Amino acid sequence: MSGFDRFRDRHPVLLNSALMALALVALGYIALLFIDVFTSHGQQVQVPDVRNLPFEKAVSILEDAGLRWEISDSTTFYENYPPGTVIDQDPKAKSYIKKIRIIYLNVNAMHAPIIPLPKLVDLPGRQGLATLKAMGFKHVTMDSIPSENEGLILQVTVDGHSVKPGSPVSVNSRIKITVGDGSIVDLNPEQIIDPALMDSIDELNYEEDQKRYEEELKAAQARAEQERKEQSSQEKKDQGSDKKKDQSKDKKKNN
Repeated sequence: MSGFDRFRDRHPVLLNSALMALALVALGYIALLFIDVFTSHGQQVQVPDVRNLPFEKAVSILEDAGLRWEISDSTTFYENYPPGTVIDQDPKAKSYIKKIRIIYLNVNAMHAPIIPLPKLVDLPGRQGLATLKAMGFKHVTMDSIPSENEGLILQVTVDGHSVKPGSPVSVNSRIKITVGDGSIVDLNPEQIIDPALMDSIDELNYEEDQKRYEEELKAAQARAEQERKEQSSQEKKDQGSDKKKDQSKDKKKNN
């Protein structure tokens, strides 16, 4: 019997513990190897600066560096950047990362958003201005023209042209709101005629109305009198006719 066999027979627990310890060490070493492989331990690269570059060129640079990428945002339009340009990146340029990291790109939208123009006419100018800015319109101005109503929106133009409510309009269009300044006064008699003159006009109108009323009353009385005379004459004629009929009947009886 060999010395190992004698040791195993005498100390089986100790031998099994030693073998388990060796197995754990081996497993730990293998795990570290896998971690190094999958996390690219010690393999860092510098992130290239792809800001302000066209999207296609930025992607080409990242892929040549062995880096993966994803678009984090491409819906926002910035008018001070060309469409389709990389505006920002994460991680930042010049930083060192592992190749398994993903570079997130913020890309400028290809077109400015299109929004239906709301109905603004007859609304207060400040309300219309606030509404357009809240909807995302970038260039909104307001001017005024002579009008009776002060501060109300009279017309809306987009890039110098009249546009109906609901029409699709780019948020980068130049919109002008025109409101009334209230400088035109509604010229009604109470505003332009002196109160004393108004009193004399009212008195004259009263006298004319009174005279017209008296004339109409006289005419009505005359018509009533004429109708009364005609009715009385008719009644006399009817009475004479009835009297003749009675006389005729009496003569027939006597005969």
